[in-house]
Amino acid sequence: MAMVECTSLSRRTMLQAGMLAVSGAALHDPALTGAAPARLTRIQADPTTLIIALGGSPSDIDPHSQYDYRSTLAVRGPYEGLIGFKDGETDQYEGLIAERWEANADQSVWTFHLRPGVTFQDGSPCDAEAVRASYERLLTMGKGAFGVVARFAPDPAQITAPDAQTVVFDLGKPQPLFEAAMAATLGVQVVNVKVAMEHEDAADQGNAWMTINAVGTGTGPYKIVQFEPGQQVVMERYEEYWGGWEGEHFDRIVVRIVEEAETRRQLIEQGEVDLLDRFGVTYEALPELAQNPDLTIDRSTSTEVVYWTLTEAGPLATPEARQAMNYAFPYDQVLEGYYRGFAKQAVGPVPDTVRGYAPDTFTYTTDLAKAKELFTTAGVAEGTEITLMQQAGDETVALLLQANLAEIGIQLTIEAVDTTAFTATFYGDAPAEERPHVMGWSWWPDYNDAWNHLDPQVSCEGSANGGVYCNERVDELLVQSRDAADPETYQMALAEAQQILSRDDPSAIYYSQPEWTTVLQKDIQGFIFNPINLGTYDFRKLRRAP
Repeated sequence: MAMVECTSLSRRTMLQAGMLAVSGAALHDPALTGAAPARLTRIQADPTTLIIALGGSPSDIDPHSQYDYRSTLAVRGPYEGLIGFKDGETDQYEGLIAERWEANADQSVWTFHLRPGVTFQDGSPCDAEAVRASYERLLTMGKGAFGVVARFAPDPAQITAPDAQTVVFDLGKPQPLFEAAMAATLGVQVVNVKVAMEHEDAADQGNAWMTINAVGTGTGPYKIVQFEPGQQVVMERYEEYWGGWEGEHFDRIVVRIVEEAETRRQLIEQGEVDLLDRFGVTYEALPELAQNPDLTIDRSTSTEVVYWTLTEAGPLATPEARQAMNYAFPYDQVLEGYYRGFAKQAVGPVPDTVRGYAPDTFTYTTDLAKAKELFTTAGVAEGTEITLMQQAGDETVALLLQANLAEIGIQLTIEAVDTTAFTATFYGDAPAEERPHVMGWSWWPDYNDAWNHLDPQVSCEGSANGGVYCNERVDELLVQSRDAADPETYQMALAEAQQILSRDDPSAIYYSQPEWTTVLQKDIQGFIFNPINLGTYDFRKLRRAP
């Protein structure tokens, strides 16, 4: 991708791209080498079809194992959970499979009452036992975003179906954030376990089959009728959907994989594509697209933070050296020159749109004299080499940092590698001393919770802790916030953790909170941005103006 994501890809983007590269399935869309085939031309000419272009492909359409936002986009067609966020809100909810729900006084037991008449897409009923079995599958498989539920109910025995329309989660202790987690679009979706088990292979609970198939397995409004990794996903309306189809809706959703940014831009300018997300268009192109009278650009504040991990080893082993890196970063140059005004500086590791954000977190400014002083305090001599790894592509941000470090006598060596190599390094098990000192990344939470945002990135055993950061006090504070039964304890613990991660013992250079930009044809209506559900859509609410 010819944009900042080359240096700061999200874990979802990176994971899906890495899996495609490993499988050899990263095939090019026919539009890249010439006119689209007649079949796609006819689809594009149909006003009842929505065309979305992506720069990377969905890789796994089993909601219990996928964990990349491209796959989540596809999963939202055929699958849904018990509840969801209400439109663009992050702390208000609406019923999906459940029509109502409540908690007991201390919020340790949550009861969901299912909507009558909901069926899976094979026509079988989605009753309480089917829902219970789905969550048991999620927890016993232990893949993808299973932690969204496992944080609160790690044992399937905690989930019961006392009658055909009631599902009870006995969490064992007060869990005020359980509702927020159950509204996520990752991990919580209900699948038809009976159909999955008909395709079980080597005790995988049907996972291999469901990775590329979704026939009869969901309750959602659209059926996936074609999935060609690296090429396209085609969805059609599920006519028996419980929500009905009154009003204007799309009959078909087509997700096309178009690798080159310039080609994606041409397609939307020509009207052959209806929608591009933030990763679909370069910052350089956005101001020009904003002048196109046929297009609309939604600019919304998201929950994403872009950062450079700082490996706690070698020249960056000390807090002072990592503080120096933060002072050396060219914030204004990057925000104004690179992002073109489509981002603001991050205030520490947690975005200001997420519950638990601490506005008093220390924020750096560029100060090369201070950076040089701190490097000297840390024993990092002039001429020291610091290594940076990024995905091959646009190196603008890395080069700006390199220039600043050179002014104070520090050599930044930039290594650009392909996505597969980057993913293997970032998520690999190499010790800190064998890793690059700096790696670009970005992150957003699975649901509205700063603990969920921070724990994978910075806890000593974090699953996405690319810099192998470990601070015992931060770990203690994360546990406190995870188990907090009241808002005050939760906020105090997270505020202290954010101050440590930014000021006292930096884990990264948290430099950008980009706007999430969505480019749409002017006649597309019903788009509602939700800062948690980034890059995904409530397809049933989208429509084309007459």
